[in-house]
Amino acid sequence: MASWTPDAKPSATACASYTFNNGNDNVYTCVNGLNGGRYAYNNLQMFDNTWYHKFSQSWHMATEAWYMYERDVPSVSGPIEPEKGTNGAFCSTGQVRCLAPEWAMVNYVEKQLSARNCLSIRNDFLDDIKGQRTGYQTRYAEETLMWGHWVGNTVILRPELRFDRSFDVAAYNHGTRKNQFQLAMDVILKY
Repeated sequence: MASWTPDAKPSATACASYTFNNGNDNVYTCVNGLNGGRYAYNNLQMFDNTWYHKFSQSWHMATEAWYMYERDVPSVSGPIEPEKGTNGAFCSTGQVRCLAPEWAMVNYVEKQLSARNCLSIRNDFLDDIKGQRTGYQTRYAEETLMWGHWVGNTVILRPELRFDRSFDVAAYNHGTRKNQFQLAMDVILKY
């Protein structure tokens, strides 16, 4: 948050990194935005851990897990209106506010095919326990296949094919579908 906004709060962030196995493994742990966690626009309290592993010169992976929450989030069925651009939480019956946690894991496996081409597979799982992050109280899974191609030294073209699934309620297409496919392409400029 910008320091001049009403929701701005001093927050602590701390990270530690440990590299081992002759540089083939790294564990990177962070605590982000700690400040008590009371509900405000995007005032997440985040605990994050990432493990990087290099199998060989051309194969590597990254696995990340995190837990986030906000306290005192307005209930979607209560009298308090959430801030503009945010979602309320699916609190227990009778609660006006509640704790809104979520946790997730994501794994990337990447294969360098040549100096200018790589293939990436991404798998992830998210449990939006109270529905505050996504607007739907459900668990999600995603499977993505990506190809990365360098054009020169500064541009990466990255087409991808992705399948998403929401398990507990329909969360796609305005709450009418549990599954969706996506074909997309990123153009990344490195500078």
